[in-house]
Amino acid sequence: MDGTSPPARASAAPAAPVATRRLAYVDTLRGFAALWVFLLHVHGYWLGNVRPPKLSGDGVLVRAMGFGGAGVDIFIVLSGFCLTLPLIRDGRVRQLQPRRFFRRRAYRLLPAYYAAVLLVMALELVPTLRERLVSRDLTPVDGLTHLTLTFPLFGDTLGAVNGSLWSISLEATLYLGFPLLLLVHRRWGMRGVMVTTLGVALVWAVFGMWWAGAPHPGGVLPQTDKLFPARWFQFALGMWAATLVRSPRRGHVPRAWLALPVALVVGLTGYAAGWAPVSAIGFAVVAVCLLVVLARVPGRFFEVGPLRWLTALGVISYSFYLLHQPVLLLASGIARPDEWGIGLTTLVALAVAGTATVLVASVFYHFVEKPFLVRGSMRSVVRDAPATAAATAPAAPGTASAEPVS
Repeated sequence: MDGTSPPARASAAPAAPVATRRLAYVDTLRGFAALWVFLLHVHGYWLGNVRPPKLSGDGVLVRAMGFGGAGVDIFIVLSGFCLTLPLIRDGRVRQLQPRRFFRRRAYRLLPAYYAAVLLVMALELVPTLRERLVSRDLTPVDGLTHLTLTFPLFGDTLGAVNGSLWSISLEATLYLGFPLLLLVHRRWGMRGVMVTTLGVALVWAVFGMWWAGAPHPGGVLPQTDKLFPARWFQFALGMWAATLVRSPRRGHVPRAWLALPVALVVGLTGYAAGWAPVSAIGFAVVAVCLLVVLARVPGRFFEVGPLRWLTALGVISYSFYLLHQPVLLLASGIARPDEWGIGLTTLVALAVAGTATVLVASVFYHFVEKPFLVRGSMRSVVRDAPATAAATAPAAPGTASAEPVS
């Protein structure tokens, strides 16, 4: 990633897809985001969303866990960052081939998603397991809406199979909007991208407030903050972060350090108050600041101590995210929060359900997700993409990827 490439040789045919080089700090952030979402669901499924006094030790712990939804905000910023960085790095941001891009993104996102859906639906055919996994029997409509990724549009199907999968549908729609943002970027630059997406997000937030208070049959659009317009600005912030990392300037890192605590306070305040747009922007800016800062840290730093574990988790974070909720629910029967207390129950959840999820996700990653990584790479999604020695070189051991995972 840091080295120079030999002169590229033009090829008459598009280059064969090869894996994108990996970036350690990106997977470390992914691992952190995945762990934070996992802790959020430990709070919900093992601790029953308990709310002890704020100033107690347990109160601080559960509120830190309760903010875990911000892990999705981080994932979305990383998605915009990872889609944009390879194009900026190769100087081909204006040459994206939408057909190639959509095909590669489908390879990246859908095989593992469909496999995870089918696996959970198969488990739900077992009566004793179904009681733990879902609140009602599945219907053909559930299957159809999950096949088409339209299940977040309806209240009855939003959490029918696996309540965490809504962000996969969101990711797919963000992919659909990416070429449009590149067109905006071509005409008005990154400032135009930011203004456009922020305007859409603000209009959508106003619509969401009106929609929540208006009667509408059929449970259509049950949670507007889980849909594409609400998160487009976060995605654009990831694109902006890619430009900052690709063309670093002297003041970028100090400014990121200064903005980081302010953005964190904004995100936490918005989350605690239930102001979804404020929370989304706050935590998205946190992710941007972390990307700018961590991009300057040597990669070996992320391969030692606890960060090594987070980086490894980041590699399998997509599989981990797809499967963590069913594992947590199936294992939740052993939870005894009234007897063990909040702290010990959380440790047991991490030791039992966390370990089980990592093991299952590792197998799933190697046999289901990984075979499609090369075909889903951002390489070869531009017109007449050249085959270079750097593009075909294998990633260094233990490094992390510039591929988006949510």
